[in-house]
Amino acid sequence: MRSQMTAEQVTPAVCHDIVAAVLSHQGDLALLRRSPLVTGDVGRWNCVTGFLDACNDPLAQALEEVKEEAGISRSDLQLLSSKVLHLEGLDGRVWRVHTFHFASQTRALTLNWENDDCAWLNPTRLNELAVVPWFADILEACDLHHSIEACFQSAI
Repeated sequence: MRSQMTAEQVTPAVCHDIVAAVLSHQGDLALLRRSPLVTGDVGRWNCVTGFLDACNDPLAQALEEVKEEAGISRSDLQLLSSKVLHLEGLDGRVWRVHTFHFASQTRALTLNWENDDCAWLNPTRLNELAVVPWFADILEACDLHHSIEACFQSAI
């Protein structure tokens, strides 16, 4: 993503609303590798994401996406933080991203078709994976500042 604005700043014309859910467990982050069956960022690692359905509450949508993509139920999650940010893509489209950071009581992940691999990774090792270009923005929004430096050190 090219630039980032918070909801408190001037709200640009939004093209898409999405949710992004970062899962953590005992200091590790859950990373999911996007499968060839999705339309963007194939083969890159990311948190749980999804388009926000019309008239759906962002938190409810995030919990639904976590259940669908990672197989983790609401009862195993604790919301730690949430924030809305606006990201401008290289193509000029603006994405309103509803970010959520959940602590997971389990490390068991069950993937659906959207992802083909998963890993729990210490944030200091994020540079070992090809993450989506906007992953650092999501980590920052989730107050995971200790993870951002590792993400930016990635030469991938």
